[in-house]
Amino acid sequence: MLNVRNFTLMKIFIKKKGFNFMAIKYKWLSGRLREWIVQAARKGINKLPSEQELCQRYQVSRQTVRLALSVLENEGLIEKRKGSGSYITGLSADSAKNCIPVLLSDDSEYIYPGILDDIRSVFSQNGLTLQTYITANSVSKEREILKKLLKTPPRGIIVEGCKSALPNPNLSCYRQLKKRGCTVLFLHNYYPGLEDCLYVKDDNAAGSTLLIDHLVNQGHTSIGGIFKSDDMQGIERFQGFMSELYRRDFYLPDERVAWYDSRDLDRLQRFQDTNFLKKIVQESLNSCTAVVCYNDMIAYFLIKELTLAGYHLPQEMAITAFDNTYLSRSGIFSITTLAHRAHEMGTTAAQMMLARLKGLPASSVEIPWILMPKESTLLK
Repeated sequence: MLNVRNFTLMKIFIKKKGFNFMAIKYKWLSGRLREWIVQAARKGINKLPSEQELCQRYQVSRQTVRLALSVLENEGLIEKRKGSGSYITGLSADSAKNCIPVLLSDDSEYIYPGILDDIRSVFSQNGLTLQTYITANSVSKEREILKKLLKTPPRGIIVEGCKSALPNPNLSCYRQLKKRGCTVLFLHNYYPGLEDCLYVKDDNAAGSTLLIDHLVNQGHTSIGGIFKSDDMQGIERFQGFMSELYRRDFYLPDERVAWYDSRDLDRLQRFQDTNFLKKIVQESLNSCTAVVCYNDMIAYFLIKELTLAGYHLPQEMAITAFDNTYLSRSGIFSITTLAHRAHEMGTTAAQMMLARLKGLPASSVEIPWILMPKESTLLK
């Protein structure tokens, strides 16, 4: 790397050879500042030193500094604010580095298209693009994608973790990416074994509390639950469910809590195989008057199984869920569910990534739920 001493020697050499040094020194400085910007953003520094400080640090004139800063501004690396100084934009001079990979379990249905649209919207307004990679909630597929990204590490990635309630064997890949300057931001969940990573996720325990409170206000005391066993969201929703029922001193036998996993979900989505829900109706909900479902999809298919089992709905079984998707509004009646403010999840994740690329501080966020009462929890 060319330091100030070497720069001085180079200046003497060029002068002796008869070259026009004035024509190249601002280019040298702009190159040095590009390197500085990369390191500064990683250290959480967003503002460039003042023009006077740059003159002193690099032993150049004010004119040279201004020319170098103009080069960086034209490249989109900095923005000048009148009376304030120059700030990092979060962009790279290498356009390929302005593409941020987004790893999701799916991109074609349920909540994912909306989240991707919101991330894309924030990115496009700030000169970034995204590339979507689909993991199908598969740890092996996730590893394959990470190995590919490690060949040319991006400046940041947004990741929905795979089977996040289980130990993950891919943490070494994430650590390598971080070591090479990549910001890792998790969406919906995170890996507890991975240190110092940002996340944007649901406040799941508080969401379960909202649903229990609503059901109790409707007069229910025998409440069951259906949760996903291999994702962090399912564990947290279960914890909130149990904590609130215990806080109210309600009786809750273990059999009222039912579990399913990613394999059950895959068969449900691909083949509409509801055998696991049929078993839950028979074994876990037979003494319940209400149920908290992991999400709208489970609630939607549960309604069909309850109807086949002879239940009169919603009179004989109040149904609640998470996510407020189109599935909560289809079928026999609309489902009481939990929602976020419109565009909140994807927009928050994109803004957090952008802040880190700019060298601005960012902290992990748990987004609160909002109760959306509907027909499935009519008064008894």
